[in-house]
Amino acid sequence: MFRTLRKLFHIIISLCRNFHYFYYPNRIKLLKRTIKCPETPRIHQFLLFTGQGSVSVGDNCTFGFKLGGFHRSGSIEIQARYVKSIVRIGNNTSTNNNIFICAANYVEIGNNVLIGNFVTISDHDAHNTNPNKRNEIGAVGIVKIKNNVWIGNNVRISKNVEIGENSIIASGSVVTKSFPENVIIGGVPAKLIKSI
Repeated sequence: MFRTLRKLFHIIISLCRNFHYFYYPNRIKLLKRTIKCPETPRIHQFLLFTGQGSVSVGDNCTFGFKLGGFHRSGSIEIQARYVKSIVRIGNNTSTNNNIFICAANYVEIGNNVLIGNFVTISDHDAHNTNPNKRNEIGAVGIVKIKNNVWIGNNVRISKNVEIGENSIIASGSVVTKSFPENVIIGGVPAKLIKSI
């Protein structure tokens, strides 16, 4: 009887530990910095918080989607790269699978935002355009995605972009400039398609 209870206890501990690694696989690093998350979000794909900065996640958020396509076996990574980097995600925001959000400075995602599969949001150029400084980070800006925006699959959002409320970004778009509220945008680079 005692051995059975002990085995059951170890199984429960193992399951809890696995969930902890699933949610915070790099938890030792996280203890040294700020992650604000009022409630545990629903997670359907491997989720990583990386970098040295701070991340805040609002209430009722969902990361990954069970039927969203796991064919490339990726993960969701939210990276506040440097000590002063900030990523803010509002309430009721949902992502599909295989998302990368990276802030060298500041990335803000509002409330009720829908983010499709294979989306990359970055507030900086990964490398410098100067040939002698190519291995250094390039220009740094900010990204702000307002409330109730729908971002389609395979979208890339670059630095110094603000997307207005209720707007839709079509699949496959590369967004390099800001757009107002209540519009549909798409293309490479993204252009205004029509007002909603």
